Amino acid sequence: MSRFSIFTRLVLLSVVLLGVLVASNTLLSRAVSRNAEALAAEAEIVEALRVANRASKAFGDMKYWLTDLAVSLLMLSEQKVNSSRTRVDDALGELQKYDAETAAAVAKEVGALYDQGMKAVNAYTDDRRVIGNSLMAASRVHIAAVDGELAALVDRFQADAIAKRDAALAGAEQAVDQSFTIVVAASLIGLALAWLILRSITVPLGRLVSAMSAITAGKLDTDIPPPGQDEIGAMTKTLALFRDSLAERDRLAAEQVRAEAAARHAEARLLTAIESISEGFSLYDSEDRLVVCNTRYRDILYPGMGDLITVGTPFETIARQAVAEGLVRDAIGRREAWVKERLARHRSPGRVPFIQRRSDDKWIRVNERKTEDGGIVAVYTDITEEKQSEEKLRLAKEQAEAALQELTQTQQSLLHAQKMASLGQLTAGVAHEIKNPLNFVKNFAALSVDLFAELREALQAQSTSSKAAAQDEVTEIIDTIGGNLSKIKEHGARADRIVTSMLSHARGGAGSPQPTSLNALVDESLNLAYHGERAQNHAFNISMERQFDPSIGELELYRQEMSRVFINLIANGFYATKLRKEKLAEPDYKPTLTVSTKATDGRIEVRIRDNGIGMPASVREKIFEPFFTTKPPGEGTGLGLSLTYDIVVQQHRGQIEVQSQENEFTEVIVTLPLQTDYLVTK
Repeated sequence: MSRFSIFTRLVLLSVVLLGVLVASNTLLSRAVSRNAEALAAEAEIVEALRVANRASKAFGDMKYWLTDLAVSLLMLSEQKVNSSRTRVDDALGELQKYDAETAAAVAKEVGALYDQGMKAVNAYTDDRRVIGNSLMAASRVHIAAVDGELAALVDRFQADAIAKRDAALAGAEQAVDQSFTIVVAASLIGLALAWLILRSITVPLGRLVSAMSAITAGKLDTDIPPPGQDEIGAMTKTLALFRDSLAERDRLAAEQVRAEAAARHAEARLLTAIESISEGFSLYDSEDRLVVCNTRYRDILYPGMGDLITVGTPFETIARQAVAEGLVRDAIGRREAWVKERLARHRSPGRVPFIQRRSDDKWIRVNERKTEDGGIVAVYTDITEEKQSEEKLRLAKEQAEAALQELTQTQQSLLHAQKMASLGQLTAGVAHEIKNPLNFVKNFAALSVDLFAELREALQAQSTSSKAAAQDEVTEIIDTIGGNLSKIKEHGARADRIVTSMLSHARGGAGSPQPTSLNALVDESLNLAYHGERAQNHAFNISMERQFDPSIGELELYRQEMSRVFINLIANGFYATKLRKEKLAEPDYKPTLTVSTKATDGRIEVRIRDNGIGMPASVREKIFEPFFTTKPPGEGTGLGLSLTYDIVVQQHRGQIEVQSQENEFTEVIVTLPLQTDYLVTK
């Protein structure tokens, strides 16, 4: 009869008992209907319990793979995390229709756990293990919150299922009682049929009750009778679901125990990792109490204070004790001020590390950061060796600067030697130049002495000769004396100019620009260079041509510097002609040097051209480089043309150009501007 429902059986019994039992049957039907509704509600609660268990399992997988991802950083782990996260979200979505508020709270905590876990994974990926460990440790708050919410939800659903079960059992018992009353009232007429119907109900129901009792006693491996097609079969299915939910609860509880053990293991690994860091590490909570630190932190910062450096000790207590024991050199003589400054910097750390000097001559770089929960994480690096290297570099720099200064002084000495060498070459020429005007002065002075004697005789003879003739003779003598004195003045002035030029050439500084006749300066330089060369080599002879532009007036020049330029260029021209004469031995060769000046387009050109040995292009590219020379050792320093270039280009804002052809000529073109900041046409 299990193929028929209880309701059908009772209807059959009611038909047999005729209409006597119609009212009782109606009452019984209503009781059975209420019992069915209770069973349906229980089935719905059991379904909600199954969804909650599925969410809890998916969350357990997510915790495991998130921890595995933080440790291994494998792509597979990340995929597993995302997959389990999706299953958690799906289960929470189904829980919305049973408990929307709890489902939303759990979803929020799961999202926070996922975000913080992925931040930790990114930190591990960037090799910031300390920050990653801190984030993983902080994620335990979200794990505990989710586990607590899900466990509470499962317990509530279980309690509701038990209540519904009890209600269903009560309804069933009531139905049984009513059925028994109806059977008694129906008398013996329906006894056989009633016994048959009751047996078809009570036997499977008894088995079901026995199974319920065993399950309630904790025997979850109890066999449940196979479900039929009647209501008892539905209750049997419900009981099977209830037994499975209890088994799942026990499994989740065991899994939670394993998860807690894994968390403790992860914490131990975190502490091991912190201890293995070669730098000092510390973590203080939001109330500035020590949470964790490594041995390196105690050794480099607080040697001898191991008893104080324990979990829960405030940072201020540690700092004050370090100052009291004299461990911080920067705090000597200003303990309280240093403690206040250190506490302010510790509680509001900047993004830039700072240096702290310890009393044992160690230099410590302190890098502090605030955590999201208001704590302070810090890394302390011993940079004593780095500081010592900086000191060595500073000493090396000072030695290099001293060597550079010595080199500069040597260069200045070489420049001075070059100038004095050129001055020595000019000495003989200057002496020759001075000798000529001094001979004139001596001769005209001697003539003037003779004329004064004649004048005296003429004045004595004036008394014996005619007055007119004596007057004419005296006038003639006086005129001659005046002419002689003019010649003496002229040649004395010339000697003075030569001496002045020589002194200007020997003067160390550039002086100041002054109005200078360019043509006169070039001509004077030509004479000085020529006589200087003749004084060294009496056989030297050269044809000198002058082509001066008379329209060129005075320019503001550094006179002595430009005189040095022209003398140097002319002397090089003389040397080139001598070299060609010696090397080529041309019978018809006539050494010639041409000096010309010309005003054109707001510029003044001075050209010095010789028909000497010339120079190749490889030499022309280097002639203005310091210390480059083509002369034999002892005859040149290589500084003359370099100095010439600086005077023309740097000092006078001009240009200098060299044109040459081997065995033919060399022409140097010096171009000076008519107007610059200090160079003005007069």
